[in-house]
Amino acid sequence: MNRNLTVNKYFFIILFYFSLVNESEAQTSRVDSLVVAIGESKEDSLKVKHYLDLGLELLGTEITDAIDYFEKAIQLSTEIKYNKGLADGFNSKGRAYAQLGSFQEAILAFQEALKVYRELQNKTGEANILSNLGSIYYMLGNNTKALELHFESLKISEQLDNKLRIGTSLNNIGTVYSKNNNTINEALTNFKRSLEVFEEINLESGMAIAAMNIGEVYFLESNYDSATNYHEVALALCDGTIDATFPLTQLGEINSILGDFNKAYAFHERAIEISEKSDAKFELTQSLIGLAKTQKLQQNYPGAIGSLEEAEVLAIEIDAKNELVEIYQNLAESYALAGNYKAAYENEVNVKSVKEIIAKTSTEKMIQQLQFEFQLDKKEAEIEILQKDKDLKNAAVFNQRIIIIASLVALILFVIISIYLYRNNLGKQKANRLLHFQKEEIRAQREIAESAYDKLISTQALLIQSEKMASLGELTAGIAHEIQNPLNFVNNFSELSAELVEEMNEELEKGEIDEAKAIGKDLKANLYKINSHGKRADSIVKGMLEHSRTNSGEKSLTDINTLADEFLRLSYHGIRAKDKSFNSDFKLELDPLIPKINIIGKDIGRVILNLVNNAFYACAERRKSSDKDGADDYHPMVIVSTKQSLNGVELSVKDNGNGIPDSIKEKIFQPFFTTKPTGKGTGLGLSLSYDIVKAHGGDFRVQSSVGKGTEMTIFLPIEE
Repeated sequence: MNRNLTVNKYFFIILFYFSLVNESEAQTSRVDSLVVAIGESKEDSLKVKHYLDLGLELLGTEITDAIDYFEKAIQLSTEIKYNKGLADGFNSKGRAYAQLGSFQEAILAFQEALKVYRELQNKTGEANILSNLGSIYYMLGNNTKALELHFESLKISEQLDNKLRIGTSLNNIGTVYSKNNNTINEALTNFKRSLEVFEEINLESGMAIAAMNIGEVYFLESNYDSATNYHEVALALCDGTIDATFPLTQLGEINSILGDFNKAYAFHERAIEISEKSDAKFELTQSLIGLAKTQKLQQNYPGAIGSLEEAEVLAIEIDAKNELVEIYQNLAESYALAGNYKAAYENEVNVKSVKEIIAKTSTEKMIQQLQFEFQLDKKEAEIEILQKDKDLKNAAVFNQRIIIIASLVALILFVIISIYLYRNNLGKQKANRLLHFQKEEIRAQREIAESAYDKLISTQALLIQSEKMASLGELTAGIAHEIQNPLNFVNNFSELSAELVEEMNEELEKGEIDEAKAIGKDLKANLYKINSHGKRADSIVKGMLEHSRTNSGEKSLTDINTLADEFLRLSYHGIRAKDKSFNSDFKLELDPLIPKINIIGKDIGRVILNLVNNAFYACAERRKSSDKDGADDYHPMVIVSTKQSLNGVELSVKDNGNGIPDSIKEKIFQPFFTTKPTGKGTGLGLSLSYDIVKAHGGDFRVQSSVGKGTEMTIFLPIEE
């Protein structure tokens, strides 16, 4: 099963359940009684409570109606200045928008609730809102912000000794930590602490969720005894409910791995039965995947294929892309084991296709996150502007009331009216000055928001330009080194030839014709060498001019072998020019039969340069770590090879550096992602290279093993 999705599911149960522990269970009769109570309520604060209760009752079925009731509670609380109702209203409204996936509105509502709870010094409410905000940022992928908010919630809960909130915060912190393999031990520690707290207050729902999360961590670490124990604890607490499908499925997988298939099938059948009874398509999808894994282990490949195809239909229906990847992977393996290699290949293609969609979605999500934060700041500024406009309108209404009162008083005493009108005039002038000042402040805030957006766009452009300039610098250093070698030969042989001319003249004056002829032959040989090395320098310059000609947007027939040779050497000499201590072997394995292909040479050259630079960097980093460890058996090597494949050409760059960890393989093509220290890279090299290759109709493949090295291969089609 996919651990991240599973943990997310139980994480949200904790968020929403614990924020509403006082909800009633009998919804239908409760709704009717609340509607009647609202009509009969004479006290406004009681009516606010009924609005909130009614909205919470409808939250699971009629969420739009629920939001309307929360808005009414907020409006009435504002009118009667009932801050407790106002805070609870914004809290409930935030939860509703989070349930809809409208995270921007949810954050704004939670922030309003947090502000009021802090004004009321309601620490319990403050801790709850911080936890809710942490959950929203977790869903947006901002784990750093999520941890910060959950730890702040935990700190307040511990000060209050609120076991319910302490257990919730610990479990939520564990959930965020579980997203990273490097912090899985911290996740396990927090889940266990959460379980202990829930056991102290005997909260079965919290105990079940914490036990499931602990069991899943142990399952992923292949500690099946511990995983079984905790999942059995969770199952005993939630058996018969939709939450039971998760421990049942993992218990089925564990028993199949241990060889007890009868017991495994019993667990899977219970999970599927509960999912179908509850019409829970996501849980049914994962239950079917678990069943298929057991069938595959038992070598029941037709049964596994049938279960996976049923799960595929559901996953497509609910758009569960991570589950689809797992389904297609298992289908490919099952078809291959059954001997149907064509179907296995088709499912491997499906795996790749869905992963590309997920990667693209991840990149789009990061861009949307930047836009979202900008929009959030903008909306907060707009709310502040609206609040100031409201204050101004209230001030105007107050002034009108004063005028009416003053007019009535004028009928009694004209002198008093005159004095009051004079003072009122002064008040108007002050209000006008205040209005002018506030309008200027509003304009300044709008300019700040627009400036922030312009800076964001400018920063992105500067980063891309920085990457291009870095590549230009490396090219320049490499070209300079390449040209310097033939120039050194030209200079040396020119000086030697000048000396030979003087010697030949001396021999001619002596009458030594034979000796003069021998010197003439040496002189001729030197001139031939001067000419040869001059042509070499000329070809280097012409080659570089060819790759940097102004119409670089046009494709032309290009020898990919020549391109690979030139940019490999330019990369090596460019790095050597910057770091004299750098040293690495390199090798070319070029297929001489490859035809010329129609590409933009300058752009593909930039891709080759970037890949080779990364390969040399990886070798240099491993050399540094080897030197620290005292090992002297490491020999850095970079191999650039080409070969012709079906309908195209493949170029690969292979190194024996440290390799790429599995945890970041899917991120390497994301813009601005880099593992290099600050100042060493912009994180745009591979992203731009990926875009260039895709623009040529090509493809990227990455193979890497930690401690062994990395091979990056680009495929470029041969256009007919």
